[in-house]
Amino acid sequence: MMDQQEWQTESYKGFNVHVTALPHEAPDRQWDYAVRVAYPGDDATAESEITSRSEDDEDFESAQAAVEAGFVKGYTIVDALFE
Repeated sequence: MMDQQEWQTESYKGFNVHVTALPHEAPDRQWDYAVRVAYPGDDATAESEITSRSEDDEDFESAQAAVEAGFVKGYTIVDALFE
């Protein structure tokens, strides 16, 4: 399912952070996100060793809000690589 989503990509500290919004199935119309962190040149749909999802941690009112939160999470993941 994640490979069929529209991925947005931003470069951060030498990595590409790929984020997509994931709609909930039910009537609440909330959104989650998925994040993949990869080296530049790697496609967003390629398997990545560093991934994350919002899952049950938080729901978002819009796809844009989910994507924005996903990028924050992705930057946090990259920052943790340098600690």
